[in-house]
Amino acid sequence: MLIAVSYPWPAAARDILQQYDKVIWIDQKAQVGEAYGRGRKLLEFPIMSGDDETPTPDGIYPIKRKDPNYYSRKYKQPMTYSLFFDLKGMRAIHEGDLPDPEEKEEWATHGCIHVEEPFMKWLYDWTEQGKTVVVIRGHRIGPDEEKPDDDEQLQEKQDHEPED
Repeated sequence: MLIAVSYPWPAAARDILQQYDKVIWIDQKAQVGEAYGRGRKLLEFPIMSGDDETPTPDGIYPIKRKDPNYYSRKYKQPMTYSLFFDLKGMRAIHEGDLPDPEEKEEWATHGCIHVEEPFMKWLYDWTEQGKTVVVIRGHRIGPDEEKPDDDEQLQEKQDHEPED
């Protein structure tokens, strides 16, 4: 079996890829998802997940329910092609708009994972209820957690250098 992971994952990731034929990896830090079939990467797609106020919990979840036309009464929004991984919290991977990259930090979901067409339709058709697992890792980096730019790093380095 081919184990193809595009960035460093813990050793347990190999076990997940070997244990399940279909795995959806969600990297919240990078805001990217990947679909693996029999250990081979089949699809990579951009996502939007929750933030600190409305988090998307990390963990390993089987797809518990599929609903092509789910409508949220709570948020009064259609959530087309919903793949529910958390029935108690009603969290799902579903079709949803993604903002432009420069606006992305201002937007978040209520704990679900948004994926745009045509990726979401492909995922919906490909997944199998009870047989596909979702692995969610990390958390979104908020605006307060951004890496400092080069000027800030240089200033910080100079501030900590011993004086002659």
